[in-house]
Amino acid sequence: MSISDKELVVKTKIFLPLIAILLISISGCERIRQIVAPDVSESEPISTIKVGVIQPSGLAPNFTRGAELARSQVNHAGGLLGMQVEFIVMDNQGDREFPDPDESVRIAKALIQEEGVVAILGPLLSTNSMQVGPVVTELRRPIITGSSGERVTSTGEFVFITVVPSSVQGMTTAQFALDPTELNAKTAATIHQTGDVYSGAVTDAFEKNFQTLEGELVASEVYQHGDRDFTAQLAEIQAGAPDVLLIAGFSPEIPLLALQARNMGIDATFIGTNGWDEPDKLLGTLEDNTPLEGSYFTRGFNVESVSAPAFVKAYTAMYMEPPDGPSAWGYDAMSLLALAIKNAGTLDPDAIRDTLAATTNYQGATTISHFDENRHPIKYVELYRIRNGQIELYKVVSP
Repeated sequence: MSISDKELVVKTKIFLPLIAILLISISGCERIRQIVAPDVSESEPISTIKVGVIQPSGLAPNFTRGAELARSQVNHAGGLLGMQVEFIVMDNQGDREFPDPDESVRIAKALIQEEGVVAILGPLLSTNSMQVGPVVTELRRPIITGSSGERVTSTGEFVFITVVPSSVQGMTTAQFALDPTELNAKTAATIHQTGDVYSGAVTDAFEKNFQTLEGELVASEVYQHGDRDFTAQLAEIQAGAPDVLLIAGFSPEIPLLALQARNMGIDATFIGTNGWDEPDKLLGTLEDNTPLEGSYFTRGFNVESVSAPAFVKAYTAMYMEPPDGPSAWGYDAMSLLALAIKNAGTLDPDAIRDTLAATTNYQGATTISHFDENRHPIKYVELYRIRNGQIELYKVVSP
């Protein structure tokens, strides 16, 4: 296999701390006499199950780390269908600031057509997942992404997401903002990163729900990724005097927006969604995080949830640091795939897809009641608050 200077292929091994592997196990893996990959002949039995991972080298690397923990536990428990699981990890970011959708498509094709993977985990960003969806569906391979864009799964019947959909995040934040016992907002403004599927979708959902529930939207602005001056947009927002301001995007733009808004005298409560879930960047961009104080945002992973402690303990033992949202999504993606393969009893991609869609009452890093008809996970939403410069769990909203 050729390796370009923009492609990183890592074939991971099993040399991982035994203590972490033992903390959680997936047992009862069914064995059959001979399993062949869906794309090889009966005369070519395989000894490992190849799973592809599309991972941006610089953005949220913990997605792969979480998936690797799950893979290690599966292999330690005996593997799947009598075989060990092998990861083929490819980088869709390289030296770019953000992952590239075209590179993601090229990698997806390479993983399936050249490496012969039975399924793919990732990519992370909805903009990338939207491009990969039609490819994996045409080539008939299940993909479990770390994206939350609700339209991601509309790109093909083999596409699943493990994160709370952007539509649910937008609805939850709108309801929270209007709740008389919470923020009791009457007016709202929004600003989001243009060109990003996730940011646009969560903003649309927030605005629709806020107005449906009789709130008033006084401004709706956009910015470009990489912008550092938001004066013009914030002037429009300031004129509307909103009670809350939804900032949908990523860091470092989020804290920079908050700082400039406060400097201009905007006193609205800031609210956000999963894009805020990069603690190091969110709280590490400004010298003083006072502008972010009192902000609220949704987060896809709760270390205090009923199902999380074992995962947190195992992840921390393996990597010497606590897990975050992306690590939980990666862990769940691999664990769900393993469960689907085990229950299907075959590597046939259609059977894996159907079994995955029928999953109920899953408990891993997060808890998933089931997948709806759009292959969206039905799960709780956590609201977090920034208080005294720290991120703390505020409340959990049931699905």
